[in-house]
Amino acid sequence: MAETAVPKITPSVSTGLPVDLSRAYFVGIGGMGMLPVARVCAERGFTVSGSDARTSEGLEVLAGLGVTVHTGHAEAQVPVDASAVVFTHAVGEDNAEIREARRRGMPVVHRSAALNALMADRTAIGVLGTHGKSSTAGMLAFALSRMGQSPSYMVGADLEGPASGGRAGGSGFFVAEIDESDRTHIGMVLNVAVLTNVTHDHPENYAAQIDHVDAYEACVRGIRPGGTLVLNGDSPGCRELASRLVMAGDGPRMVTFGVSASADWRLADVVSAGGRSTAVLCGPGWLEFELAVRVPGVHQLLNAAGALAALHVLGQDCDVAVEQLGSFEGVRRRMTSAGEAAGVRVYDSYAHHPDEVTADLAAARTLVGGQGRVLAVFQPSGEVRLDAFGAEFGTALAGCDEVVLTGSARGVRERSLQALSGFVREAGGTVRAVEMARAEAVVWAADAARPGDVVVLIGTGDLIESGPVLRAALVELAAAAV
Repeated sequence: MAETAVPKITPSVSTGLPVDLSRAYFVGIGGMGMLPVARVCAERGFTVSGSDARTSEGLEVLAGLGVTVHTGHAEAQVPVDASAVVFTHAVGEDNAEIREARRRGMPVVHRSAALNALMADRTAIGVLGTHGKSSTAGMLAFALSRMGQSPSYMVGADLEGPASGGRAGGSGFFVAEIDESDRTHIGMVLNVAVLTNVTHDHPENYAAQIDHVDAYEACVRGIRPGGTLVLNGDSPGCRELASRLVMAGDGPRMVTFGVSASADWRLADVVSAGGRSTAVLCGPGWLEFELAVRVPGVHQLLNAAGALAALHVLGQDCDVAVEQLGSFEGVRRRMTSAGEAAGVRVYDSYAHHPDEVTADLAAARTLVGGQGRVLAVFQPSGEVRLDAFGAEFGTALAGCDEVVLTGSARGVRERSLQALSGFVREAGGTVRAVEMARAEAVVWAADAARPGDVVVLIGTGDLIESGPVLRAALVELAAAAV
């Protein structure tokens, strides 16, 4: 396995070992990976506190559950009786609260260890993969909840309102989105693992796709005896992993899904149009279902197929599950509506990999049919990712009619955006503008948009806050044109 640049805080408790979360303190409690874990702890009756750099609606929800939340990081905020101080690698070793926990000899544990501890006495269903984790985990949590199973879940995106990605349910099921970005998925203990796909990502930590396959192999070998790996048979990375496990002869039971004729769960007659996606899903033993989800994009049908395969493994009634998934409207920021103004529909996209951008722009194309155009505002998530995938991003963004490139809170430089602009043009696309200020960038997009168009706001950072600005600009420009 290649050497990586994972920025590590060395935990004092390794994943898989007992962790006392009864009085847990979360450093960076507002993060989309941390907040749901903190909520599960709070709903289990634990004493929970934590800190974050800024406030949010999600943190207000946590406060309503009795969680003590601090804005900013300071040594004095760490409770003297904290049973564990939980971190992610978004936090540095020089963080004041991490240093204080070390000084006091408190257990310092990674979020993955905390999640593992929460799932230890449950049937753990982990969703892994380069793309589609949040949507697939959301589908599983949604279906099990609607089927009366009362699952616990931890999804790295909101299912409904703020802080809705976590829940402490009353049954033995626990659905969890598992992060692979820093290799902390290795050591997770699962009963069922759903692997949506394997491609090269996180170039700061992985040298190539083969490194991802190595890491996933190490992860799934930790599946509990009698457990099952559900994986995407259309993904070359998944097929490589499956081949290794078959050759070794000592891996978990495997179930595949995809459009491939060899898949155990096979999608046929796939259609995505008008914000709705449908297919026929053929399963083992002559099972056949009319599958429909209220989210755009063929990739969402693959996510649904993976979720249903897992539900079948868990002994659930798939007829009922298919019926419930027909009401699933997606998790937040995965091509979800951000409103409409002046005849222009606006969507939020969390896409931060070229494959994800390609999928979301293709989904947007199904929304306009032949009557409108697809415009995008793209905010890259960082320099390292642009350096690694710049040409691929250019090709992906050429899939829309016009794109505006904008700056990032993570310090993407203007010259990097200009280079990306060149890649878009080389791929045959059109760059409307390169604008570092996101507020101005969305005005460029509003100026380009016409009734019937769709504008997709693509990025993991503060671009999500630009929906209201874009809609206001659309209204103002439409009024000025009268």
